[in-house]
Amino acid sequence: MSALLAGLTLLIIGDSHVTFKDSLLSVLPDALTAQGAKVVAYGVCSSQAADWVVPNPNNGCGAAERIDDAPLGPPNMQPAAPPSMSSLLEKWHPNVVMVVLGDTMASYGQESVSKSWLDEQVKTLTYTIGKTACIWVGPTWGQYSPRYGKTDARAAEMAALLKTEVAPCTYIDGTALMKPGSVSTIDGIHATPASYRVWGDAILRATVPLLQKIKDGTASAPAP
Repeated sequence: MSALLAGLTLLIIGDSHVTFKDSLLSVLPDALTAQGAKVVAYGVCSSQAADWVVPNPNNGCGAAERIDDAPLGPPNMQPAAPPSMSSLLEKWHPNVVMVVLGDTMASYGQESVSKSWLDEQVKTLTYTIGKTACIWVGPTWGQYSPRYGKTDARAAEMAALLKTEVAPCTYIDGTALMKPGSVSTIDGIHATPASYRVWGDAILRATVPLLQKIKDGTASAPAP
């Protein structure tokens, strides 16, 4: 184990990309715990940003909680509301919150994304996170499938919108971490275990230096 991030408590929240075994729920906590961080991760499939402030039971496609590198079992498939951000901050007192959200708010298959609605979603969450350092990881590329309707054009549009919305969180653009067409998926949105590993490793390369600065008190994760 490395001591690089020893003393840092990291809270990770997200949608289905942080809910299932062999997703980012496997990759990120394993690596960050190995570098000494205390990692608490919560994933709720289909959750949107404001659901983490005013909990709203979703369609029950999966919810999970993982502490550090604890073994991963099957997700809870009952209808589940995300725990509120205020309760998570009070319980865990994290130094930094990592938000992994974007795909569930991208209105795939619809004509456009409502910028005013997206602004309300994002600001509801960032306001509640408050002065705690924050990193927001946006979605990466996928593959078109009729089930979800995700396209490269909408993924790029969503990445650009989130970049302007998530301050004071630092934005990590998932579409900048991987090349279009490089992500293999099982359904158009959810990556294969191999692609989750590549994406997760790219997220780690982008965020570990920032996490180290936050731990050392030399950065507070301002917007880039």
